[in-house]
Amino acid sequence: MEFGLTFIVATLIIVLLISLSKIYIEVTYKRNDENDYVAVNVYALKKLISYTMQVPMVRIVEKSGEFKLESTVRTAVSQEKTDPLRDEKMIKKTDQLVKKHPRKIKHTIQKFHHYTKKYCKIIEKLLKLVVCEKLYWKTKFGSEDAALTGALVGLLWAFKTLLMNQLKRRIFSIGTLDIEVKPIFGSNQFEIDFQCIFSIRLGNVIKAFRSIYNIK
Repeated sequence: MEFGLTFIVATLIIVLLISLSKIYIEVTYKRNDENDYVAVNVYALKKLISYTMQVPMVRIVEKSGEFKLESTVRTAVSQEKTDPLRDEKMIKKTDQLVKKHPRKIKHTIQKFHHYTKKYCKIIEKLLKLVVCEKLYWKTKFGSEDAALTGALVGLLWAFKTLLMNQLKRRIFSIGTLDIEVKPIFGSNQFEIDFQCIFSIRLGNVIKAFRSIYNIK
């Protein structure tokens, strides 16, 4: 009897601790000249559970007089994995699907629109519980035309300010904030160094998934 009660209490404590623990989502984007690096890292329990995904950069390249899509994944140490056919095949299959099954596509779009309205309410509630632990966003921009550089730097500042205001409205709070736009006069240059870390309690994520699952 005592062992059973102890087991139940211990289980409840473990469940409570897990529900109160945080999930961290770290988004990193770096651009330097022609090099791009994008990664999403999700971790919890002090990185005991961790998953990192590198996002491929899709570009249009010219080969043998034809323009084709090329998917490239660049790592922080400049290693590359290129697949020039994958995205081209995906577009062809999508085109064939639209032409052969237009009614199914229309029905799917209508269904997606119907569920999106309900999911948006859940996502908005979930965002109110999200904490932005860190936001680091530095941009360097320059051109040979000083007037153009000044104007575009001003636009970049306005764009970043607008995004920050929207972010402050939609999430619970923002921690460390480091934003900068640095003009480079006399040379063509465009660099981005971006890192953002969000956190949310695991219990809130579970509640959100349950709400989504219950939508019919």
